[in-house]
Amino acid sequence: MMRWVGIDEAGYGPNLGPLVMTAVVAEGPGDDPPDLWGDLPATVARAGGDPDVLWVDDSKRIYRAGVGLDRLETASLVALATAGHEVPSSLATLLTALAAGTPAEVELTTWLERDADPALPRAETRPMFERAIDRRPLDGATWRISSVRSVVIGPARFNTALARTGSKAKAHFTAFSHLLGGLWDETTETTLTRVRADKHGGRHFYLEPLYRALPECWIDRGAEGPELSEYVIRLGKRRLELCLCPRADGEDGLVALASMVSKTVRELWMSVFNAYWTARIPGLRPSAGYPGDSARFRTAIEPECRLLGLEPRLWWREK
Repeated sequence: MMRWVGIDEAGYGPNLGPLVMTAVVAEGPGDDPPDLWGDLPATVARAGGDPDVLWVDDSKRIYRAGVGLDRLETASLVALATAGHEVPSSLATLLTALAAGTPAEVELTTWLERDADPALPRAETRPMFERAIDRRPLDGATWRISSVRSVVIGPARFNTALARTGSKAKAHFTAFSHLLGGLWDETTETTLTRVRADKHGGRHFYLEPLYRALPECWIDRGAEGPELSEYVIRLGKRRLELCLCPRADGEDGLVALASMVSKTVRELWMSVFNAYWTARIPGLRPSAGYPGDSARFRTAIEPECRLLGLEPRLWWREK
């Protein structure tokens, strides 16, 4: 049995909101990796393809200027259903299905009005989702999606990781090592795991942080450079192959799907955060949380935060 995994994140650069990283796992016989577009041409397309099928692509190609969240949300919920989960009916149940924690653990409860749990699919997504789920677009190949799991690091937790590690890149690797550790724990002598991930910013050398994450393992280093960083993690007969390369979310369907799930969770988190503040400050426009616009938003909410005793470290990422 083979396991193929795609890992990608959303929210590495913003000052507001969480960093979200997701692993999408597929299983099947043989050595040929899943090709979502080639294996499922009748039901899956890239961004801009047949509008009546499921779009799977780099989330930045699908979600632009606030348009396309319905497609991200639909693909995320379909992926979870394909992996055997009941379709999440709320944001809290989505987090549970992704093994990401509770709303409190992902730092959402402060921003949830009267502990409300936003319903899913959202009203604007439901028609698209209902058409997609009936077609079971990710079924029908020799492989199957077996799990989808995410790590959500809210602003306070991100700042804590920054203070502990002294580096934004190391805080980012904290999420990656959590997912990788879980994948390694599930790797057996009879199951080879192959992981493909997008590069972490401009990093090309991962051997040392991998040893820190999996100190009991032997790690063979392959190519390390701008276009590819590859490693083989071994312990006895257990084996996990890791490949990190730029633009993986545009070339590998599982990485693309991981990108979409991560972006979905981040955008749903931000919608709660924005709703909290726009209800309190008349005329305040929502923010995506990225540098530049995030400064506008901080200036607008900071006086109210002081009144409420909400220190910036709880909602503003320091890097």
